[in-house]
Amino acid sequence: MYGFLFKKNFCDGWDNLFTVVVINVLFLISMVGVILLSSFVTQHLNENTTDMAFYLIQTGILFIGIFIFNIIDFAFGELSQKIANFEGIHLLDFFKRIPGVLLDAFLFSLLIIAIVFISVYSLTFYILQQQTIIGLFVGALLFWIDIIIALSLQWFVPIRSTFHNKFGKCLKKCFIIFMDNTGFSIIMGLYHLLLTALSILPIGFFPSITGLSISKHNAFRLRMYKYDYLEEHPELTTAKDRKKIPWEELIYDDRETLGPRKLRSFLFPWKEEK
Repeated sequence: MYGFLFKKNFCDGWDNLFTVVVINVLFLISMVGVILLSSFVTQHLNENTTDMAFYLIQTGILFIGIFIFNIIDFAFGELSQKIANFEGIHLLDFFKRIPGVLLDAFLFSLLIIAIVFISVYSLTFYILQQQTIIGLFVGALLFWIDIIIALSLQWFVPIRSTFHNKFGKCLKKCFIIFMDNTGFSIIMGLYHLLLTALSILPIGFFPSITGLSISKHNAFRLRMYKYDYLEEHPELTTAKDRKKIPWEELIYDDRETLGPRKLRSFLFPWKEEK
């Protein structure tokens, strides 16, 4: 299943390369703009500006950056969901989706910045300031809680794009998916870290934010086959039985739809048509 998933991620990214690169460039320009704004504010703040005012301004700029990131991620998520279903997309579809994602992107940005500040403050307090065994234990516990939250929230956009539930319900489903698919969530989290690292070499043109989005939606779509199968087989009640999912059978149609896709089909697609 993983081999097919990784192959489909690459094929989907390649087949939609123009849209992927354009949106990635838009994302890069936006992030550079946020960084320049932060630098400009830092250099031109009056010496009389208090530390509290400085941190509030920088927090506001950080929120703007996170909000822009989520707008792009949420809007392209709608396209990624179509890509995962083997449907075609157009660049203009991305811009048409932006108005509909603003509220959830805003709420998700508030959630992220709250998690970041609470985590940074808590870890600094318990590990660096307390410097006790109990403080170290609490800090380590909070660190792993943050990891669980991060692994759970990776499913938020795919859930929203697929079911279009309300914000709170999407949030709840994130943790349900993680708890029921912990190993899968960890593997995909590590895979997405790898994709992020690989984005550095081509200066963020590919795979970047859109490649991550395509990967998350493909992974989520395939995982939903598990629940369709379990719904059709209510006799599978034990945890051991629920793990015996015939993935090759479930992804057979998708594998046939994707096709063999040899290397030369990416470089010389016209030769494959002959």
